[in-house]
Amino acid sequence: MAQQRLKAARVISIHTNHTHCITNHRMKFILVHRYRSLAVAVIAPLLSSLATTLSHAHESLAAPGAAAAALRVPVTAVPATSLGANTLGDDGKDMKEVKVVKPPEASPLFNMLINVEFADKYVTPRGMIVRDRGLTIEPLALIFLNAYKGEGFINSFTIVGGGWWDFGTSTVSKHPPYGAGPKTNFTEFDPIGGIAVGFAKHFKLEVTYTAFVERILDIGTSHHLETKLSFDDSEYLKAFALHPYFSYWQELANKATDADVPYKVFGPSPNSGKHPQPYSSYYFDIGIMPGYTFQQLGGLRLEALCRILLSSDRFYGEYYKSSPTIGVGLFELGMKATLPLNFMPKNAGHWSVHAGFRYMNFVDDNLYNLNTFNDPGQPVRTTWQAYGGISVFF
Repeated sequence: MAQQRLKAARVISIHTNHTHCITNHRMKFILVHRYRSLAVAVIAPLLSSLATTLSHAHESLAAPGAAAAALRVPVTAVPATSLGANTLGDDGKDMKEVKVVKPPEASPLFNMLINVEFADKYVTPRGMIVRDRGLTIEPLALIFLNAYKGEGFINSFTIVGGGWWDFGTSTVSKHPPYGAGPKTNFTEFDPIGGIAVGFAKHFKLEVTYTAFVERILDIGTSHHLETKLSFDDSEYLKAFALHPYFSYWQELANKATDADVPYKVFGPSPNSGKHPQPYSSYYFDIGIMPGYTFQQLGGLRLEALCRILLSSDRFYGEYYKSSPTIGVGLFELGMKATLPLNFMPKNAGHWSVHAGFRYMNFVDDNLYNLNTFNDPGQPVRTTWQAYGGISVFF
């Protein structure tokens, strides 16, 4: 009896398992049959596309050198939709883009700027007309040590050194008075040294030492320090950015102008009051330099310069007229066009040519009269300068 029950249980078990198996096969058949048309609609185009791609790949790789060229093709981002994400019904949410992250290019440790400028006269930024005859040639050479570059509050630190020279086709007297011989074409050499610190993303602070080593009229060497703060407002004003700056320029030793000459030639002045001698002094320089680049014209850039110099009463002296403690020494307006030489080889640096003009008005009466002791030989209220040059930045 027990054996009959055991056999019956086995039969039931076998029958049940068999029935379950048949049911599974039947369900699978129903599912395959039901979704076969959908599977064919989805898979067939994919297989066809894959076959076409492999065929093209076979033909392209069969060409000489094609395999090496294929290895040089960079990997780019592949959108999820191009992989059939929407076809698979997940709206692309689970598909990820394949991206190649390129490391930032390292800045060179050193850069160099060479600029050679030609002008119809030599006028200093402080309003001294040193030469107003013939052609003035002014080379500038600067070396930049890029000590630091980052993304923090301090984003760059650069050390700068170099020099500036002035030559001319017309000569200037080596000894006073102006016009007497012997004369020289080599007027001046200015050594330059300083640092530039970029901070807060858009600001730059520059502290620069210069010396004016004069080779004319027995003028002694003067020493100066300029502290300049500039702001790059391109992110905010875009094409209408003003690029404002503010600088404080201090004479450290001797005069950067010939403000002391009339005292030496004519003696004390009743206008000098509490300042019988000009001595070392300072001025402030405030300006903007908006510009616009015409990409369709080969990158031609036009810039307009507007600056005003506010001088202390001792900077130009008070031989001719008493001055306020801080007054307008001069103002300047100008226009400059710069065109990059894109045809130059990339390994030869960045070349450009430029040309422009500037207008200067000498507001301070003492500055107006000081050009009597320079090349004009008479007081000058306004002057124009035309200039042009070529630059290369390595």
